[in-house]
Amino acid sequence: MTSKTKWTIISTILYIIYAFGMLFFKIIGPSQVGLPWTAFWLIAGAGIAYYLAFKNEVFERTMYYARALNLTQADLIAMLPDLKKSQVVPDPQKKHIMSPVLNFSLQNLNSLDRQVTQLAASKDIKPFH
Repeated sequence: MTSKTKWTIISTILYIIYAFGMLFFKIIGPSQVGLPWTAFWLIAGAGIAYYLAFKNEVFERTMYYARALNLTQADLIAMLPDLKKSQVVPDPQKKHIMSPVLNFSLQNLNSLDRQVTQLAASKDIKPFH
């Protein structure tokens, strides 16, 4: 199973649980908050699920290439000149269940992904699935 498929399935299942739970327990049902707010929260939940699936897929690809290139956490930090002090760069040598959601921005993740993908291409590393 590819990373994209795995995170799409996980996000879809979590979204279904969220939507069903919110409607079943009448937390955001139309009779409680009105139809517009119900639609808003369901669409917001779908957006969050998509964001998490996308971020985790990019994170897995970045960590795959960083491990293949034997990069350390210090190497990754050096690739991000505008890193804020509050952001924690993940260590590619450690196993991560999912991407850091709050303490590492998607902008920095995309920047790292672009850089390690280019490095991997120049070193003939097997492409990420």
